[in-house]
Amino acid sequence: MIKLKDINYQFDQKLILQNINLNIEHSRTTVIMGKNGSGKSTLLKLLNQIIQPTSGFFQSSLEGPIPMLFQKPLILKNNVKYNYEILHKIKKFQINKAWFEKFKLTMLEDQKMSSLSGGEKQKLFLARLMSFDQSTLFLDEPNQSLDLESEKLLANLLLQEKKNKTIIVTLHDFEMAKNIGDYFIYLENGKILLQDTSENFFSHFSI
Repeated sequence: MIKLKDINYQFDQKLILQNINLNIEHSRTTVIMGKNGSGKSTLLKLLNQIIQPTSGFFQSSLEGPIPMLFQKPLILKNNVKYNYEILHKIKKFQINKAWFEKFKLTMLEDQKMSSLSGGEKQKLFLARLMSFDQSTLFLDEPNQSLDLESEKLLANLLLQEKKNKTIIVTLHDFEMAKNIGDYFIYLENGKILLQDTSENFFSHFSI
């Protein structure tokens, strides 16, 4: 599905990703892990073709960038309902309220965005993305700002979705990663330090 060979990415004369060799396969959940500043978000954007590699071989079955969950998603003034529906209208998709309800946002739809907590905003952004029903999901730290109950809800929904989707997600949380992931990548200073299936990957960490 996505193949990277000897990929480097440089920004502002700084090498952010170095010698990345990676195959992302269809119909599995790939989890990208690492400390802050290790290059996780940059790699996710590169996989989604939002940014282009400086050098190396890149091949993808996806036709250009698709909507993804950023760590700082676009927030528009107005209320919750407007922020949920606006991208559907721009992309001329039928508005799908199912995910709005799954993330328990119905009671909030008339509230101003400025009144929402960080967790409520994150659930809105997740619901908005999931409602597009894409075959591939790119998620950058999807559990940030979520309380424990919402995090469990997200994990369960991703487990349901992984049956017929390709999911590529960055995470800090080892427990959630272990619950939802099939294949794992650990980045350090822009390099892949380790990549493996769960059986072998987690044996390298004390968790």
